[in-house]
Amino acid sequence: MMVVPALFPYRLVRGLMVAAGVLYCSLLLELAAGFPLDLRNSMLSELAALDQPTSSYARAMDLATGILLVVAVVLARSAARMHRDVAGLLVSTALFGVGTMFTVFLPLDCAPSLSQACLESEDSGRAGLALFLHATLSTIAGIGCVAMAVFILLVLRRVGPGGRWGWTAGVAAGAALASQIWLTVAIGIQELRGDDAHPPGILQRASVVLVCLMLATVMPGLRQALRR
Repeated sequence: MMVVPALFPYRLVRGLMVAAGVLYCSLLLELAAGFPLDLRNSMLSELAALDQPTSSYARAMDLATGILLVVAVVLARSAARMHRDVAGLLVSTALFGVGTMFTVFLPLDCAPSLSQACLESEDSGRAGLALFLHATLSTIAGIGCVAMAVFILLVLRRVGPGGRWGWTAGVAAGAALASQIWLTVAIGIQELRGDDAHPPGILQRASVVLVCLMLATVMPGLRQALRR
């Protein structure tokens, strides 16, 4: 039975979500730049730091990701009437997009993993309001990402995966959710220990890859599940 709205622009929304998944995968930029950061002891946000040659590219990718996610939500808004879990998915996707978009306008001044002076500046609080706002917006994006994964799983639990793409979307969402929680716990432990010099770089990069896969598979997965 067809439960998706008849005029729902599926192909366009799918294309936007896949493009957002590719652009959010800043590991591609890191690869193209020859891995300028220490993979274990840096965060991907440092690629956008103002003192890095990758700054403009990293910020452009994040800005485009946020815009694509918000546009996809606007185009898919008719689906909100289907069920409250679908509405929750749209809201959380928009939150993810808005948070990602606005971090572009408040990048880090420098890359802490590459400069002791930069790290000391952050530790002493001289970075000020910009650093606080950057962290706040990153947190908003992270909350949106986690909520998005949860709502994907709720939709699939309600209707069933329906096939290969449904299972793929569910696995990607579950893995992204687990990695985001693990990353949050790891960063929290690091903050408690006061060890700002050794962030969980590998874990963050793995989590970003999983989030990219979630973005790219959510539309094929839910379409297969909802159109059974």
